Order: sequence, then structure tokens, then C-alpha cells
Amino acid sequence: MMDRIVITGMGVLSPAGLTLEEFWNTLVSAKPVYGPLPEWADDDRYRVKLGARLQRYDWAKDLPLKSYGKAACYCMAAAARAMEDAGLSRRSMGTRRVAVIIGTTMGEIQEEEALTERLYGGAEGDKTVFCRKYPAYHIAHAAAELCRASGPCYVVPAACAAGNYAIAMAKQLLDGHYADIVLAGGVDVFSKVAFAGFQRLLSLAPDVCRPFDKERRGLVLGEGCGVVVMEREKERIGGRQYGYVLGTGLASNAYHMTAPHISGEGEGNAMRRAIADAGLRTEEIDYISAHGTGTKANDRMEAMAIQRIFGGRKLPPVSSIKSVLGHSMGAASMLEVIACCLMMERNLLLPTANYQTPDEECPIDVVANQLREGKLHYVLSNSFAFGGQTSCVALGKIEGHYGKEGAR
Repeated sequence: MMDRIVITGMGVLSPAGLTLEEFWNTLVSAKPVYGPLPEWADDDRYRVKLGARLQRYDWAKDLPLKSYGKAACYCMAAAARAMEDAGLSRRSMGTRRVAVIIGTTMGEIQEEEALTERLYGGAEGDKTVFCRKYPAYHIAHAAAELCRASGPCYVVPAACAAGNYAIAMAKQLLDGHYADIVLAGGVDVFSKVAFAGFQRLLSLAPDVCRPFDKERRGLVLGEGCGVVVMEREKERIGGRQYGYVLGTGLASNAYHMTAPHISGEGEGNAMRRAIADAGLRTEEIDYISAHGTGTKANDRMEAMAIQRIFGGRKLPPVSSIKSVLGHSMGAASMLEVIACCLMMERNLLLPTANYQTPDEECPIDVVANQLREGKLHYVLSNSFAFGGQTSCVALGKIEGHYGKEGAR
């Protein structure tokens, strides 16, 4: 029997918090962390001026910000927290093959934005800095440098599904014994380019994000990073056990660059494959962490896919933490997997904030506005992306385990 893959450490860097405890408590509160962007208050180019950005930078005091771009530094900080949470150090990892896989949407796009301002806006500054900081591989290299990784190290540019793709590839490395420990992560920094793009698509909410609500009007853009430590269970040296990565499902609908296909077939395929890869039956799934962006088309399509796969019986409850965090793009799915692990530990389902009016086009069981108790043995975490990239991760509870030191 193949050794199961277990998550032994987790680290977050999010507007919702810089520790797992802060992150969890913010999600429990169902109070959105996004708000007006004061730096754009007088900028007429932006119709919507709402977003979720990191407000604290005490995490950066010991990081080489001058050597790396912001995304790489986010990744390095979250990786350090994940390693500390797992009780890992360079010494304890010894000669084990450590791999690093980081997913992202925009990479170090803010470096390109800064260069553009220098070239065309007349701003002063060292233009050679761009060449040192911009390449996307630096993001994974920063985390690899932190832990002296000797295994594979690469970046996965799979847009908003990037975190789940990183987990799927990490599982492949561990199952195939190409690595002994994998740091898998997802990261994106708040970007003017991404913000302007979503605005042109008329996808930005003017007030709040309301996934699956009949009155939903779009997403709220955010930023952040999540990193998990993954190991084979019998060979693990990490001191914690948050949950099993039982299966992954990757698919594509090859339909449109930005619009989801109304049938939800690609999204359904990802869920089916994750369930099959985990060796589970649909009736065993206790909860679904939805992609749930708050856009009309995406939420309707995801609800239809869930209905198609789980229809004919009581649907598993569904929630979307993007209602609180905003959409942190490449970091979103990794932060959602981390949230799922915390839910499984506590047998508590996180709420979908701002949900008021059920939508007949989204006939699913939405966990609305407050925590719900529920036994969680097996959960799915969905993440879908532009270009028709779809992904799903199946996670399993480690029975009788509630962290090394209880709730954090």
C-alpha cells in the first residue's frame, strides 16, 4: 500500500492574519478584510476602488527585500512559518531531498509595473533592479534558499488554480519518491495590472463579495501567500499532522480564456478525478470549499457542477472564504486548503460572509454568515482559473488528532 501524504506544517501571510490563529479567527468572524484603497481615491482610471491588502509588515524585518521581489519575500515568510510550524530546520532535514513548488498568477508583476513607471513616467531609480527581481523562478528559489532545498524547485503559473496545482505536483513527487519533503505554496501580490484587467471584465464588486447570493456583483481582489509542508506519513519528521492529501484532480474545459463554460463540465471533471484518486465515493464527501468568487457566471457554473456530481442525495455543505479574504489569485487555493485543514481539526465549517438572498440558480447548501458544526472526515477544495484550468484537492481528516498544542 502506498504511503499516504500528510500535511505537517502550514504558514500564512494574509490580510486576514500572519499566524494560523489570526487567520482562523478572522475567517470565523465573517468580517471582510477588504476595504477602500486610499492610494486610488483620486484616480479616475479605476471605477471600483476596493481591495484586500496586507497592512502589517513586521513579518519583513529579517528578509532580504532588496534582493528579491515582493512575491518572493511573501513566499519566503510563509515558508519560514510553515517550517517552524512543522518543527523543521536545516539540521533536522539533514540530507533529505527537499523540493519547492510555488504556484502564482502574476509572479513579480509589480516589478514590471515599477519599471514601466520609471521608463514612461519619468520616475528615477535603478532600472537594473528589475532584471534581478522580475524572473518568476526567483519566487521558488527564495523558499529553496531558506531551507537549502536539494530537490526539484519550480514555479507553476496556473493562474487562480496555481495553489492546487502545486499540491498535485507535490503529491506526485512524494508518491514517486522523487522528494522526501515538499514545500508547496501559492502566492500573489496586489497588482494594478490584475486589478485593471478584472475591471475591464466588469468582474469587480463595488461593495462586498457575496458568493452564491442572488445579489452578487463580483469579486474583490486581494493578495497573500500560503505554504504547506508535505511528507510521506511513515517517513515524516514534521511534528504536526493536519490532514491527508488523499487525491487531486486536474482538468481543462478548453472553452474560453476568461469565461467558464455554462455546463461546468471541466469543473465537474476535476472534482470527479479528485474523488476517484482518493479512492472515495461521492457520498463520503462531508464538505466543499468552493472556488466561489462572487461573479454571476462562476458561481452558477460551480453550483451546477456540484449538483451534477452530488445530485440525487443531500448535497454536502459549501462555503467560500473569498467572501472574507477577497480573491488572492495564485494564493487563494492554498489558503483555502489551509482553511480546510483547520476546519477538519475542529469539526467546524467556516461561513460564507454577506450571504443574504438564496439564488435559485445556485441550489446548494451554503454555510451562511456563521460557523456550523459538522463531522468532517473528507472534504474537497475547488479552484478554477482563466483558460479553463480546473482543479480539486481531496483532503482527509487524521482521526483523533487536534494539532500538537490544540487550537492555534
